[in-house]
Amino acid sequence: MSEKKSFAQQFIPQKTDSAAEIVRKTAVLIIVPALLIVAAVVAFQALNEYRAAQLDKELAEKYESAVITTTAAPETETLPPETESETTTTAPPPLVPLAQFDEFLAQNPDTAGWITVPGTNINNVVVQAADNDYYLDRDFNGNKSQPGTIYADFRGIFNDYNQCDNIVLYGHNQANGAMFGTLKKYKITKQNTSNFSFYKEHPTFKFSTLYEEYEYKIIAMFVTEVNPEQTRDGQIFDYHNYIYFDDNVWKYDTFIENVMARTAVDTGVDVNEDDKFVTLSTCSNEFEPSRFVVIGRRVRDGEDPSVDTSAAVLNEDAIEPDWSYIYSR
Repeated sequence: MSEKKSFAQQFIPQKTDSAAEIVRKTAVLIIVPALLIVAAVVAFQALNEYRAAQLDKELAEKYESAVITTTAAPETETLPPETESETTTTAPPPLVPLAQFDEFLAQNPDTAGWITVPGTNINNVVVQAADNDYYLDRDFNGNKSQPGTIYADFRGIFNDYNQCDNIVLYGHNQANGAMFGTLKKYKITKQNTSNFSFYKEHPTFKFSTLYEEYEYKIIAMFVTEVNPEQTRDGQIFDYHNYIYFDDNVWKYDTFIENVMARTAVDTGVDVNEDDKFVTLSTCSNEFEPSRFVVIGRRVRDGEDPSVDTSAAVLNEDAIEPDWSYIYSR
């Protein structure tokens, strides 16, 4: 009857072991801990995503409940201003946040609005910090969280008295569909146009600032490069810097020219220099780094918010990344 080997004898190399046994035991000592580490990382990431999803659900329920409560509340009577014999210049009334944001602002003063894109999982609070890094890996409560939070570019002002021309919102492209993970439903390329029907069914989205609810008509969607070395001529369209249009660098005409040249769909939605825009930006997966962008034009005062998508056509001349150049690098 053979003697039963101890754990150490079975898995730790011994002087009396053959070369094959030493190799086997060494491999076990390396592989098993590595597998345990991988399993721990996967479990931690899954737990992180679960917690983020639960927080998103909680915030969405809180927001929707607040909206319903606010809508049901009776409107207060607003008296006309008293007339004066002489024309006077008065300061605009103080900005008062919409009631549905009261709890959010109490919980996090960085609250900046709410984004909803029909047909997707995007129904999220939007925050704005002093830089574009803080909420990359933090949840709404400021806790470390890989999915991060959807946030507005820190340079943009949108208080309705002095609103920037283009509000840029960033969100991670989460594999589980969280944050901007389902924005890809709008992704259309010349090689794959299957999402054209999705756009036609969902041509608008909503973004509420703290002070006003707005709807936006989508005017463009495209994949784009991030770094100059990803192009043959070193030129990229840095769409995220077009926040305030000016007459020098960030011109409205240059913005619209580039947007319309790249969009995968000619939506038929008209634009002009008095319009306000929201740009939704997320990572893409064609190459690293790349971005997928959806841009909407705010519905104008008195304008019908519906879109006649029968006028939309695929843009056969759309400028796409130079796939052959990028993949050959």
